[in-house]
Amino acid sequence: MRPLRSATLVAAILGGLWTSSSAVDSEIGVILLSNSGPRGWSKMVNRAVREAAMPYPTHVFYGAGDTPAQQSTLQGMVQDLEDSGANTIIVIPMTVSPYSQAFRQWKYLLGVDVQPGFNNVPLFPVRKNSTVKFAEPLNDSAVVVEILLDRISEISRKAEEECVIIVTPGPRDDVDNIQWESVLKSLSARVKERGRFKSVEAATLRDEAPSEKRQQALRVLRQKVDKAQQSGRAIVVPLVLSSSGIEHKISLELRGVAYTYNNKALLPDSRISEWMRSQLP
Repeated sequence: MRPLRSATLVAAILGGLWTSSSAVDSEIGVILLSNSGPRGWSKMVNRAVREAAMPYPTHVFYGAGDTPAQQSTLQGMVQDLEDSGANTIIVIPMTVSPYSQAFRQWKYLLGVDVQPGFNNVPLFPVRKNSTVKFAEPLNDSAVVVEILLDRISEISRKAEEECVIIVTPGPRDDVDNIQWESVLKSLSARVKERGRFKSVEAATLRDEAPSEKRQQALRVLRQKVDKAQQSGRAIVVPLVLSSSGIEHKISLELRGVAYTYNNKALLPDSRISEWMRSQLP
């Protein structure tokens, strides 16, 4: 592989670059996108990428893409893959939901969408000569269903008497929240069918929404768990990629309500690596 230029060298150091010997001068390159996370997050993601054993040169980008430095890092990654022979770049968003400002910003910076995710950040899309193919996020995919079922099974006793509540952070925007709740409804139905639980529903916490909407979301969560406990045994599981504090918020907000909680996130889990690999041709 050609030596990295200085900007791309920084990108490789910060995000990681994986290249198989058979992928040198590959016509396909991969960029995996991830928000910044809690301590140890990048190490966890990098490990998952290594375990995926991507057959093409692969960069991992961390951040929402809302600063000139991050735009420059992403530009360096695209340029490096193109210099290695890539005319197609597969972009894999390492996120559960597409309904966020960061997700829209990623698509904007990579020229997939004309609408930026952050209207108050004057950045331009990266320059590129390759075709960008943007994969879907995890959403309500089979891998999410399987992992959630495993998390629930660890604390389940008698499925037909249990009411499951899937808790996810949720978006800031009201329209985004409505769309995300539609996906969560589909996910809940699949988990209920597979697990044969008495009921399964989801709740969004909306941590980044205005205070009034956050408080409303928390009240809804409490009501759902309280109702679940009254009609069966309440089980609560988070739908997050990593433990990031949501488990503490749930414990705080559900004080005085009886429920059983498994705070394990989707990662670490080898099936996420398999999902990454499945996004490739």
